[in-house]
Amino acid sequence: IVHTDHSALKYLFAKKDAKARLLRWVLPLQEFDFKVLDTKGAKNLAADHLSRLENPYENVLDPKGINETFPLETLSMVTLRGDSSAPWFADFANYHAGNFIVKGMSSQQKNKFFKDVKHYFWDDPFLFKIYADQVIQRYVHGKEALDILEACHNGPKGGHHGANLTAKKIFDAGFFWPTIYKDVHEFVKNCESCQRQGKISQHDEMP
Repeated sequence: IVHTDHSALKYLFAKKDAKARLLRWVLPLQEFDFKVLDTKGAKNLAADHLSRLENPYENVLDPKGINETFPLETLSMVTLRGDSSAPWFADFANYHAGNFIVKGMSSQQKNKFFKDVKHYFWDDPFLFKIYADQVIQRYVHGKEALDILEACHNGPKGGHHGANLTAKKIFDAGFFWPTIYKDVHEFVKNCESCQRQGKISQHDEMP
């Protein structure tokens, strides 16, 4: 049970039109089973306990100067840290974050790139896509995509559903990546728990 005077938290999981910034908090919190109780600040005596702790190191540490000069690539370039499976992510992110364009593209590739990239925007450090119906989803890749997939399938509210419903849960949470359908079907197909319970059927296979 969480006691707080922030009554809006009671409706956190019930909010259907949550924005992308809010969704990035909702998904991790769904891993926990808790209840929010509205408690007035005057009665919640321990509410600000952490912020009121005395700092024994205050005025002890040596002050350090602030470096205000940074290389351009440090500020703007988005790297995948060895993940070469999602070049689309780096290409789109680098374009919006620092106006970088991949070298060596043909005219046809450039036309497709600019046609696709205009539907995206960069809100550091995340890449989002705006769909025709004005729905906004955050594009993810690599380990983060796998963590989201696992949470939506294996988590307390995942339910070990089939591939189609698991993919829908990811969409509803505000996330997407280009190979999501293939990845979800493969993940569900190899889920040991689903195999033991006999949940895998032809309906869950890729069409």
